[in-house]
Amino acid sequence: MGKRVKFGIAAPVPGESVQSLMQFVSSAEAAGFDTVWFPDHIVFMAKRFTPEVWSVVTAASVGTSSIHMGTIGDAHRIHPAVMAQRLATVDHISGGRAFVCLGYGEKMNLDPYGIRWDKPLTRVAEAAQIMRALWSGEPVSFDGEFYKLKDAELRITPEGGVPIYIAATGPKALRIAGQYGDGWVTNAMPARLYADKSRAVDEGAAKRDSKLAPIEKTLFIFVSLAGSQDEAYSSIEPIKHALVWPELLKDSGYDIEVEDQYKGIQYTKIMPNDAEMLRKFKEMGEKYYSREIMLDFIIAGSKEEVVKRLEEYVDAGVGHFILRDFSPDRAHSFKVLSEEVVPYFRS
Repeated sequence: MGKRVKFGIAAPVPGESVQSLMQFVSSAEAAGFDTVWFPDHIVFMAKRFTPEVWSVVTAASVGTSSIHMGTIGDAHRIHPAVMAQRLATVDHISGGRAFVCLGYGEKMNLDPYGIRWDKPLTRVAEAAQIMRALWSGEPVSFDGEFYKLKDAELRITPEGGVPIYIAATGPKALRIAGQYGDGWVTNAMPARLYADKSRAVDEGAAKRDSKLAPIEKTLFIFVSLAGSQDEAYSSIEPIKHALVWPELLKDSGYDIEVEDQYKGIQYTKIMPNDAEMLRKFKEMGEKYYSREIMLDFIIAGSKEEVVKRLEEYVDAGVGHFILRDFSPDRAHSFKVLSEEVVPYFRS
């Protein structure tokens, strides 16, 4: 099949205890997954237990030896110098198994706390440059739009380098990911659209530092595995409004005109305490996201159907999957994914 495809799994945050999340990482390592990804939120739409995930990653790294761990967050809540020191420290604790993904950010994690996130892509690009520069061990001066450093330095550097992934779906963000990211992460979408987005990343990669390795192309994909597609889809239908980004519908070839009352409603702008917004968000999914669309954007079905869909994404250029499991029986799906699906791509 060519280059080895990596398989990561998203940690079940929110809702699980710290101890359960640490056990999840250990189980993922024993099952043969390459990576575990923690969503780095203060809050989620669901009002459930939400720990600070870098603390969990650090604790989990002590009880594991091979699996790589990191977070998907933003570049707005923590100064990049502080984040660079944190990541270098976790890198030492874990023996070189930490990574980070920086993205656009979500309103729910920023606005209620008075955290500015104007020009988020500029902030992401500056943060990636600053962290790498500080990890060189040399004094750094940087004159950016948001961050200004003069002879700044860290007294700890990563043992082997901490990969910086950049989450991106829009044209400008894709080019920034290609230019500054060790890896690119994007959200659930049809394989044909992933291939199109991948080409935009390649355009940005033409400007990347020659010292950086070729960019790793990653997909965060929702998966539901069961005995049949109908059974698998049963656990997707109630939450489908949260699994599709509406701005990707037209790019995917769906000629859908969303009513004005729903325009601008998307996951990154949801406020968990705004009952009317949450109602419209769910209503929009019920009104516009057909089963056909959902099965195009996510993976749901039997083991054989899941494998076939994953193959489509590999053909589209995915080199690293992050599986977010919404199967009806997650203990069963975890076993099938780790013992049958992932090994199929490694045989």
